[in-house]
Amino acid sequence: MAPIPTPGLSAKAARAADKQIPLLSLMAKLGKVPTGCAPGGNYYYHSPFREEKTPSFVVCAPKNVWVDFGEAPEPGQKAAGGDVLKLVMKLAGCDLPTARLVLRSWAADLATPQELALPPLPAGETLITGQLTFRDVRTEPLDWDVLIKYLTSRGIDWGLVRQSERTKAHLQQIFYRLDSKPREKPYFGLAWKTSAGWEVRNPKFQGTIGSKGLTWLPGREPGVAVFEGFMDYLSALTYAKTPFFACTVLILNSVSLLAQALPQLLEAPKVHWYGDNDLAGERALRVLRQALPAGRVQAHNELYRGYKDFNDFLTKTPPTKPLPLNRAEPSKLSQTAKYWLWVEFDRPKPGTAPAAGIRQKCSFYSWSNDAHGLEMLRVLRNRIGHQLAYYRLCERTHGREYKILEWAGMRQPVPVIPSQSNQNENHSG
Repeated sequence: MAPIPTPGLSAKAARAADKQIPLLSLMAKLGKVPTGCAPGGNYYYHSPFREEKTPSFVVCAPKNVWVDFGEAPEPGQKAAGGDVLKLVMKLAGCDLPTARLVLRSWAADLATPQELALPPLPAGETLITGQLTFRDVRTEPLDWDVLIKYLTSRGIDWGLVRQSERTKAHLQQIFYRLDSKPREKPYFGLAWKTSAGWEVRNPKFQGTIGSKGLTWLPGREPGVAVFEGFMDYLSALTYAKTPFFACTVLILNSVSLLAQALPQLLEAPKVHWYGDNDLAGERALRVLRQALPAGRVQAHNELYRGYKDFNDFLTKTPPTKPLPLNRAEPSKLSQTAKYWLWVEFDRPKPGTAPAAGIRQKCSFYSWSNDAHGLEMLRVLRNRIGHQLAYYRLCERTHGREYKILEWAGMRQPVPVIPSQSNQNENHSG
């Protein structure tokens, strides 16, 4: 067929003009009414190609393109769809020149999108995080293939974790605009709901919309499993091949929020720690162990020692920064012994340069919590005294609190035995 003449336009410009005829107007002419509208100007329809109960045909108004999720894509395509001309070709079963003629014949009597009774775009909220203002923030159930593929790329089994209604309620897809970076299309990402906002992740962004907050997922069995981030929680579910844990789950979303959770954690019979293996994670674990009774905290981060967190372990992603050296679990004696001898040797710590001034340190605990156990520590002190730069002999008073019975070293060669009044002064270990 010969090219269709278009007065005043080149053939290329005429084809471009045909593609600008609104798909929303064409769908209205076909008698199709959108069942709803999603962020970004995406309108949902029942497919014009088949009978269906669930809308699977989407028109993206800003781009003037359509996608049919109920049909298999052509080879080389990610999804079945195209522009307005391709829709006419498929509807009329014709070639491109004929589709242009058909479209032109329809275009003379098409209602404009402004004239159509379209469902309103969902209104978003405005949230402020530090100096950033997020506008038109909207969330909806996670079903966008782009974000599901990103989640899968992080090692998460979406088919497994989506079996939990609670997980689906907290894990959403989010759309938002930034005042500092205005653009036509909204930004998007995975969003995890917290008590004060949303934790947002996509391949190019990791941050918070709103304020930092905790996420509690109540369970039916005693104990609390603590994770630093939601990706680590989803990684643990994937690793354990379960859609949920029977015990209560706490996702901190920031180790700085651990103090907020301590009152509830103090009530838990057992706390299972799945924190990061970096310095911040080590400090948080230490705080937790100091706050809770001995033996209450069970650390599971040894499972992924050598990786920063559970998700890096799942995806075998090496750390980008050196991690702290492996620290041994506290011994039972360190938590129960009544007496101990803490010493600092007059020699460098192994593996350090003498010029660094870092001395080797060690603790010796009494095997019996009586006068005999204390006396054996004094005997040990006398045997190794010539090797020491400093020592202190301690007695536990309550929990991790203790008092110093005597000390010497550091320009104090004669042992100091605190007065009776000073012995009652407690210290924290």
